[in-house]
Amino acid sequence: MTRYFFNIQRHDVLEEDPDGAEFDTLQQAIQEAVLAARELLAEKVRHGDIVDGDAFKITTADGEVVHSLPLKSVLRLE
Repeated sequence: MTRYFFNIQRHDVLEEDPDGAEFDTLQQAIQEAVLAARELLAEKVRHGDIVDGDAFKITTADGEVVHSLPLKSVLRLE
């Protein structure tokens, strides 16, 4: 298993995930990030916040960014 960290990039500010979570594959980590992004977006919509600009930066323990997931990319508009 590999530990992945779900850091959140909010424009120029990076909020680091101090704990991370272990997954068998990067694809599983991405699927978890998609679910978390939907929850974050739902909260933003409830509060009337701007949705654009935030992204998960999934990194390994050594800080390598292995996937970037803009939160708005998980919206289904059609």
